[in-house]
Amino acid sequence: MLSAHLFPSPSEISEKKGLFNKPKSLSVHFQNSSFESLIPVSPIPLNKVGKSSADLIFIQTDLGHKEAYKIECESTGITINSNTANGALYALQTLKQIFTLFTENPIPCFEISDYPLLRRRGFMLDVSRCKVPTMESIFSLIDLLSQLRYNELQLYIEHTFAFVDHPTVWQEASPLTGKEIQEIDKYCRERFIELVPNLNSFGHFERWLRHEPYKKLAECPEGFHRDEPYMIRDHGSVLKPNQESLDFIDSLYEEYLPNFSSKKFNVGLDEPWELGQGWSKPQVDAKGKGIVYLEHLKGILNAVENRGKSMEFWADVLLENPENAKFLPLNASPIIWGYEADHPFEDQARTLSACGLNFSLAPGTANWRSFSGRWQTARKNLESACKNAHKYSAEGILLTTWGDCGNHQPWATLYAPLFLASQLAWNGGDKTDEDIALALDRDVFLSPSCGLGQAFIELGNLDQKLGFTLPNNSLSWFSLFTVQPDKLVKHISEQTSVSKLRDGLASLEKINPGRFQTTNNLSVEWAVQELQIGVDLSKVGILNALTLIDKNSDYSKHLPANPELIERFKKVWLLRARNGGLKEAVQLLKGAIEKT
Repeated sequence: MLSAHLFPSPSEISEKKGLFNKPKSLSVHFQNSSFESLIPVSPIPLNKVGKSSADLIFIQTDLGHKEAYKIECESTGITINSNTANGALYALQTLKQIFTLFTENPIPCFEISDYPLLRRRGFMLDVSRCKVPTMESIFSLIDLLSQLRYNELQLYIEHTFAFVDHPTVWQEASPLTGKEIQEIDKYCRERFIELVPNLNSFGHFERWLRHEPYKKLAECPEGFHRDEPYMIRDHGSVLKPNQESLDFIDSLYEEYLPNFSSKKFNVGLDEPWELGQGWSKPQVDAKGKGIVYLEHLKGILNAVENRGKSMEFWADVLLENPENAKFLPLNASPIIWGYEADHPFEDQARTLSACGLNFSLAPGTANWRSFSGRWQTARKNLESACKNAHKYSAEGILLTTWGDCGNHQPWATLYAPLFLASQLAWNGGDKTDEDIALALDRDVFLSPSCGLGQAFIELGNLDQKLGFTLPNNSLSWFSLFTVQPDKLVKHISEQTSVSKLRDGLASLEKINPGRFQTTNNLSVEWAVQELQIGVDLSKVGILNALTLIDKNSDYSKHLPANPELIERFKKVWLLRARNGGLKEAVQLLKGAIEKT
């Protein structure tokens, strides 16, 4: 029973006879003085004493894995065995959860032996799509990652780093500075989390190429269009695959990379949409897109290694022509990304494994391009990714969350996937929705059994109730933001109905964020505000869909007042994020709502 309430669940746990009376502050003795570095970062207050008077004793023991630990809780005290301070910190995180579960003394004695299933358990946060979190939000996230046994963090950057020579690109974005990155790096290191630099280096360069000084670097400087995904742009998004671009990218690396202690570097290279449509068309016509891409990748790899880093990159272009994997240098590590329930992780992992490549899998939180999250999609996607990472001996997973098209999703919609991924990557076993909901109440909202965890899961099940499935979209968001109204009507008519849409509205009413008490609990207060904005924006999207397919009814009277809704959105945004990017996000949201 105890195991069900711990995140992630320990590998082995057993109850023992006897009871332990937990003190307010644990008196602790360290057999190895190097473990004393745990005192300032411990989730439990520790008071260093001599061995004879200690409630908790740390013993350095080789358990066969650097992150493994063993806890023995007897009536006379607690012993933690681990090979490293890293494992010892994980033991303290488990101990904190147990102490929280047993608010009253005494607690039953127990023994835990624990170690991870996957070596790499990373999380990537998009900080380039309008929303740059405050430093307080980032530190709070790192604390949660530490509790959940994540050992890596990436902050996805396109333009939101304050490059000294390029203020035109970031001046309205509230970017992260080098000093701030160094502070985050230090905070991560102290908690045994590796802050891996992440800077897209080929595609997704639209934030740069829309500005005149950089247009000369673009594959298509005057813009491009695509049918899938549908987009029309008057500026480029992909750099030319040439030496001029490589030199420019290397100049960014020179300033950006010294702020990180990690030896790894994620250079992106995903979705070079217009590659072969402009400057490189002759090369692509002669050699093929895949080969031109690999040749440019090798130039990026050389720049990365000259900076003392090892390169990893998104694997989507490589997997378009899997036969090209044999030409990939073994020192370049691909990351397979895919965010839907049925993504073919197994086929893709098998392909890269057969080539002898070191690779990872990147599932997603499935909460972007949404106001509610897509919980069932996230669950199935995470289960598949972790299962196949283990099956094909991948390095591990990098859980990703994105902010496409304005980053309008409430922050708290990422928590349930974050918890589930930690369980699957560390333990391999699953957790029920109820287990996750209770853990969110206890560990995130700091209000056991408050019900907020379940409310966010119910919100995340909205699309399932509507019968709507569309990659990278929830119905409410798609209803407001699609630029192809005919496609919207087609999907709504094929996948759902007036009765289902009305049922969806009814389910949102049942969530009723107003029922939660927020007195003197900032974690609950913020989450309630995020829940409310998620519910209200979802309502607007569903009502718009109803208007399109039920012409005989007037749904406008059910719409929240637009000005009030926008003001609340701004307020919720600024709870956890900087002001930069808010104007753009509001403009996008306001324009979408006004179309209704």
